[in-house]
Amino acid sequence: MITAKENLENVKEFATTGYETLRALTELNVRTYEKLVEKQAETFNLFVDAGIEMVKLGTEVKDPKVFVESEVELAKQLGENLVAKSRESLEIATEVRDEYQSFAEANVEAFTAKVNEVAQKAA
Repeated sequence: MITAKENLENVKEFATTGYETLRALTELNVRTYEKLVEKQAETFNLFVDAGIEMVKLGTEVKDPKVFVESEVELAKQLGENLVAKSRESLEIATEVRDEYQSFAEANVEAFTAKVNEVAQKAA
């Protein structure tokens, strides 16, 4: 039989563990947010750089054929860079998925173990 004091200790332990778990989840969320915002900023910069290059081409290149060829090359480079950033973002998503999965599994195991321990004491 569990006493009232033991019940309060169990509640306190669950609350403390819950707080620590929530804090760890928040840290994981913040790290994820930072990684994704960084990738988004890098991708945005690709568009800005390409736009600047297109303006430079428009003001510096006088031959229409050279202008079109240069724009095609610039578009090709932008496309390749976007594919690379997409791959990097996919890697981040995979990494984050694995982190969330590990986090969830560890916390479910810890919670289950504690519940089983309390149930054993109560029996």
